[in-house]
Amino acid sequence: MEWLEMSFHTTHETSDLVSDIFIEAGSKGVLLEDSKTFTEVHQDHYGEIYQLNKEDYPKSGIVVKGYLPVTTCIENQIENIQAKLLNLKLSQTFESRLEIKTLKEEDWANSWKQYYHPIKITEKLLIKPSWLPISNDSNKVEILLDPGMAFGSGTHETTRLCLELIEKYVDDKQIVVDVGTGTGILAIAASKLGAKFVYAVDLDEMAVVRAKENTVLNRCQNLMIENNHLINGVGALTEAPTLIVANILAPIIIDMLEQVKKVLLPNKLFICSGIVHHEKESVLAALELNQFKVIEIKEKNGWLGIVSSSSRACES
Repeated sequence: MEWLEMSFHTTHETSDLVSDIFIEAGSKGVLLEDSKTFTEVHQDHYGEIYQLNKEDYPKSGIVVKGYLPVTTCIENQIENIQAKLLNLKLSQTFESRLEIKTLKEEDWANSWKQYYHPIKITEKLLIKPSWLPISNDSNKVEILLDPGMAFGSGTHETTRLCLELIEKYVDDKQIVVDVGTGTGILAIAASKLGAKFVYAVDLDEMAVVRAKENTVLNRCQNLMIENNHLINGVGALTEAPTLIVANILAPIIIDMLEQVKKVLLPNKLFICSGIVHHEKESVLAALELNQFKVIEIKEKNGWLGIVSSSSRACES
């Protein structure tokens, strides 16, 4: 089957009206190419793996795109759409011309993938969309993730910081705990980087489902993921953790330190991120209060990753 891609360049104020016209005509949804994309601050709450090209976006306004299957009545559909667009009496800021492009079924199914590319974290560590082939290079560690997941795809500074620190500190003797695992990316990284065992927890049931799917996708055999709190899950492990990682918000990190202290073996590692620069002193003070010794502080674009060790014996 062939599809028609309809493109209409308009203002931000009228983009909803154009979208409604496309959807009423039979488009199952619309794609928006917004000139503001490169000036807005983006939060990757859903873990998108994306890399944008400015040439694909207008310099001003917004391009609305809709899609219709090519059927025997497609000409009438297009005529009706054009008439409705003319009736909007749009300003003359843009040419206000409906552009039509034919797509084959294969193009339609795969065209969106062009925006998603591998993300290089370090010389060794790489995040890849799952449809790309795995490299045969034994010196590379590749983590497969699909876009649209829970927080943590490797695009955000806090995730990158944790990945870099995990690569530095994980070895084959480590029992790793990932608190607030999200997509499972940090747990998967620890597993693929050679940890003895990895236990990941998250309070979000859907995040746990996605993380388990990613574990299967990445063929991790030494990784367990549960919908659980830190203290409950870790206490049930047959071996105590030697490294705990938490990529969450600073206030939560501060609140959980007493729990971490109880389950982490003495002189073992705690890696935390999700800390904005102005929260640095509060987190450092909380670490000191709970008898953690800071080993390393790493920064990226105003975000911090902190490595510390528990300097006291575990409580019974």
